[in-house]
Amino acid sequence: MKIFFVVLLTGLLFSSPLCAQDRLGLANSNYMPVTTLLNNPSSIVDSYTWLDINLIGASLSVSNNYLYMDGSKLSIADRFQFKFGFDHLPSENTSTLFNKNMFVDLTIPLPSAALVVGRHSGALAATMRTVVDLNGFPTAVARGLYQGFANLPEYFNQKIDASNMKINQLSWMEAGLTYGTFAYSFDEDVFTFGVSVKKLWGLSAFAAQIDKWSYTTLDKQRMQIDDFKATVASALGFGSGEGWSADLGVTYKKFYKWSNHYRPNDARTSCNRMPYRFKISAAIIDLGNIKFTKDATLLNYESGSGLWQNYSHTAASSVQDVTSFFDQMMSGGTVKSSKSNSFTMGLPTSITGGIDFNLGSGFYAGANTVVGLPSFFMLGPQRPFQLALVPRYERRFFEVSLPISTINFQDVRVGFMMRAGFITIGTDRLNTFWFGDVYSADFFLMIKMPFFTAPQCEDNRPKRKVAPFCPKFR
Repeated sequence: MKIFFVVLLTGLLFSSPLCAQDRLGLANSNYMPVTTLLNNPSSIVDSYTWLDINLIGASLSVSNNYLYMDGSKLSIADRFQFKFGFDHLPSENTSTLFNKNMFVDLTIPLPSAALVVGRHSGALAATMRTVVDLNGFPTAVARGLYQGFANLPEYFNQKIDASNMKINQLSWMEAGLTYGTFAYSFDEDVFTFGVSVKKLWGLSAFAAQIDKWSYTTLDKQRMQIDDFKATVASALGFGSGEGWSADLGVTYKKFYKWSNHYRPNDARTSCNRMPYRFKISAAIIDLGNIKFTKDATLLNYESGSGLWQNYSHTAASSVQDVTSFFDQMMSGGTVKSSKSNSFTMGLPTSITGGIDFNLGSGFYAGANTVVGLPSFFMLGPQRPFQLALVPRYERRFFEVSLPISTINFQDVRVGFMMRAGFITIGTDRLNTFWFGDVYSADFFLMIKMPFFTAPQCEDNRPKRKVAPFCPKFR
């Protein structure tokens, strides 16, 4: 049964024009606060952009370690136009070294803005987001769901024990406020703090949590079910769920000079910017949940031993198909089930961290990580582990970086990000466009209106009184 994850993967990765969420290439940028606050709200403090206005953008990343398009069958033109085609079905990675996982993150930033006012900063941001997470599927189960259990005789009469398999899809709109400030400064050391509070509106949700599944495929007609326990939940429609979330972040900066009276964009300190030797940041993001109560359904399944006669292999492209599959599978055993008209899904709560070194003359070298936490609730997506090394060069109107990253230490990716004036484009995986088998793809695009200098600091204003504190860039 080509179940939910196959439909999502092929639809998003192999047929759609892609427009990436983590945007590792710009996570340490000093010029894009309205974007970097998604990874750490304290990043808006002491931003080199006085007012950052996001007009429009899109960001989509898709990654998995199971299905892929054979790179030998793709031309460069096919890759850049995402014409992967379906003359042949995606190939399967049948390695049993890792369970099969997939993660999709679609972010559409709505008009948003971030502003620096001296030692304080604020932002008003709204975003539409969709996250899909499938993880924990053993190779035998993934292949059975994709190829059909009856079509894999190599697994006949093998008992398969699987547990803690998850499918989570969550779509929502969020709008909120971010506030950041200098929490502590003395000599060359500065700590900044930021917090975001957001209201959430659910758009759609689907979850299938399979706690236990023990089975033996006897032949093409019969499957012995020894144990099965699962939960399925779904809801659809704007406002079908509501909730709240928060992001908390802190950044430490080591400056070249004393910073006791440093105030960004303030005439009292000559409006100069203070360059840092290095900065270290950490945050917890997407700490919250959405409770679905409108047109929402939660089903609990539990089945003892039974024989599934004449089991079928059917394509599953909807919630009804998935629940029908579970109903059929348990028809031969003792079944306990319950139903509820509400459920709660947690957001993809994560811990982010980063370090960034100023090498001088606009060059920087940094590293970033994203650690997805298990949902605090029974249902909810979990982000994969990511680690990246990020060299970059930045100036007011131009920035470029080449992030080298990995997801769960299973895939090495080389990315590219460029900011030129009002436009920012990039990808965390150039491999997709040039060479190799295609397991994942992403691309992001943003159009902004940046204002780098506060009005009181414009050169055409009346001459200011120069304060004794005049830090210089090195």
